[in-house]
Amino acid sequence: MCRMFGIVATMPQSIAPWMTDVEPSLRSLAIADKSGEANPDGWGIAWYNGEQDAPHVVKDPGPAYESLLFEQTAREVSACVALAHIRRSSGTSSVLANTHPFIAGRWAFCHNGHCSRERLMEHLLPKFRNGLEGENDSEVYFALLLQHLESETDPLDALRDAVHEVASVGDFTGLNFLLCDGRCMYAFHYSTDPERHSMYLQHQSGRELVASEPLGAASWEELPNGSLAVLTPAGHTLVSLV
Repeated sequence: MCRMFGIVATMPQSIAPWMTDVEPSLRSLAIADKSGEANPDGWGIAWYNGEQDAPHVVKDPGPAYESLLFEQTAREVSACVALAHIRRSSGTSSVLANTHPFIAGRWAFCHNGHCSRERLMEHLLPKFRNGLEGENDSEVYFALLLQHLESETDPLDALRDAVHEVASVGDFTGLNFLLCDGRCMYAFHYSTDPERHSMYLQHQSGRELVASEPLGAASWEELPNGSLAVLTPAGHTLVSLV
């Protein structure tokens, strides 16, 4: 069902603790998450340094728990803003084009759940439909979010309208996402099975964390179903989208 992690901090942070060092870590969730199932179908890490126009990204379609590159990247990344994803495919192939996070300009995106790729494709303008590279539903979901973000002034209105459009076509289980522009991170939790597609927040001095499951031994706060958390270095706010 995929697992995700995000951080927004005032100062550059090593992401290695949550990737590999604590228990559970994102790597251990790739072996088995709380459902007891593995997330072996690829991994990716995206991060921002300074004010560059696009995030750095390293990803691979193989299992994180077998990847020396995953460990190396986790230990090398030190950033104020980063997100990571481990994938369990819902049927599409484990190739790089289907591996999260997806990048478009300054935006980075990863998804946990399933939505109807075919139905959503009908809602995309040619500009966004023609830019698709993979074959999975998550990339189409990202494209629809971008389509609304481009056409609407207020990002919260854009995300709300996009989520309602995705939900309106039906045939979805989880619409959880992490979406980041390098300055703030939008963490959304919405599912027909909220426990399966869970999302948690953790506030620490100078940094905000989000994860699909609590990582490490510290306490985490569950993000309510239907809620969007907007994470900035100063803290987070909650907005109801559904």
